[in-house]
Amino acid sequence: MRRFFFAICMAFLVGLTPLPSQASEFEDMDICLGKQILARILCKDPLEVNYVTKVRPNIYLFSVFYAKQEARFVVGVSGDKIRVQGKEFLKLTRTIEYHFDSTAKCGVVEYSSSECTRTSPIVCCSEKTVEEKLDEKFWDRPIPDLLEEDLRKALEALPPEGEEPAPEGTPDQGGQQ
Repeated sequence: MRRFFFAICMAFLVGLTPLPSQASEFEDMDICLGKQILARILCKDPLEVNYVTKVRPNIYLFSVFYAKQEARFVVGVSGDKIRVQGKEFLKLTRTIEYHFDSTAKCGVVEYSSSECTRTSPIVCCSEKTVEEKLDEKFWDRPIPDLLEEDLRKALEALPPEGEEPAPEGTPDQGGQQ
């Protein structure tokens, strides 16, 4: 009886522990991908596709004027796939693969529709953090500017000409004894 009670308690605890989330940490990129891919499927301008709300983690609701009426579409972004399904047009269901570039924090989709002439890849990037923006700003400068800045810092660290640097480990002999 004791083992049975222990097994039920363990099963209950395992059921309460949260599973690892499959939600993307880049919600802005997911919304952009959903908007762009839905526009490509329907051969519309991405500006005509409206983001409505987040239904659940990684599942978003969009609306667009389609087939003479306002239509809603659900877009799910997870792993390496994007799934699009129409709420009113259940026949419109697509599963599209995409690639996530983790260094650039961008999702890239190679998708073309036979109804649409646009065939260029869809690229949506997540907004960069403040540190990433500063780092990018630093490395976007020309190399001569970077070298000049390093030289200026090195020259500022040197003592003025004519003065000998104080030997390490001995106090400075500027009148103090």
